[in-house]
Amino acid sequence: MITHNFNILKEYVPENSLSVLHKWFDQRPFELKITKKRATKFGDFRASLKGGSPKISVNSNLNQYAFLITLTHEFAHLLVWHNHKHKAKAHGIEWKTEFSKLMQILLQKGIFPEPLKSVLEQHMKNPAASSARDAKLISELKKYDAPSDLIMLSYLPEGTKFTLNGKRIFIKGKKRRTRYFCKEINTKKQYLINGVADVLIVD
Repeated sequence: MITHNFNILKEYVPENSLSVLHKWFDQRPFELKITKKRATKFGDFRASLKGGSPKISVNSNLNQYAFLITLTHEFAHLLVWHNHKHKAKAHGIEWKTEFSKLMQILLQKGIFPEPLKSVLEQHMKNPAASSARDAKLISELKKYDAPSDLIMLSYLPEGTKFTLNGKRIFIKGKKRRTRYFCKEINTKKQYLINGVADVLIVD
């Protein structure tokens, strides 16, 4: 759904963040789209074309803290676009500066509980293009998710069978940085799968 109605955010973010968000969004209006879960991203930003409004989308399945962080991440893109248009790199110094400024405001408001706040403060020293690259942050955020049978791949012992998105079945292998070598059972092919991926154990 696409909405200009700020009140819809009450369903998705911590209540004590609303006054901050209202102030930000009044200054830089945009269209907000709250989407179904997407496997490849938590949210995105699209610049306005041919006089249209800029658009930000965020996945509806995110818990309130992950939703707020993602929304702030994308709003930082909006600010960079207003100031630099396409001259700035997508996740370059301009974006890191804007994102850090916005997150500092939220952190100082006491919106995030401990130990999530401490993990976020560490993450913001050099924010990545996607928070999914920070396994410690994702692991902490997952504690606030609704109960589920899914589990992070990194938590599984080596040799465990699992399914990704309820389709192909893999066997977890050895770790390589933030990813794991996983062999698909049917094809015997090896894949590198991020340790923060949500998977379902197969008996």
